[in-house]
Amino acid sequence: MTALVQFNHVTKQYGDKKALDDISFTLEPGKIYGLLGPNGSGKSTAIKIINDLLKPTSGTVQINGLAPGVESKKIISYLPERTYLDKTMSVEKVIEYFEDFYDNFDSEKAKKLLKDLDLDINQKLAKMSKGMQEK
Repeated sequence: MTALVQFNHVTKQYGDKKALDDISFTLEPGKIYGLLGPNGSGKSTAIKIINDLLKPTSGTVQINGLAPGVESKKIISYLPERTYLDKTMSVEKVIEYFEDFYDNFDSEKAKKLLKDLDLDINQKLAKMSKGMQEK
């Protein structure tokens, strides 16, 4: 069975600061993992590398046997604490954005979920609570 996530001697440096220093680990599919550590220990950096938002300074990362990229994003999701979306966008505009960004995005399924969650497709993100935005 292929590892879901494989870090091989990954280092990430920001100038003189090493956020990750020769980190290796494997995450197997079908399990739940927690990433724990103090502030500044590299948790967010590791997650951003998995999601191809950052590149390691050295070492390799594989997601289901693939380098992080378009294909790996089909099986890995990332919900950042702060949204990267424009708060002036309506929910409907967010759906359109995701249709353009993800080739496998199902807008009809998204609209059904919005209805099931009782969310207004015309509402602006700025008018929604953090929990509503995450939904």
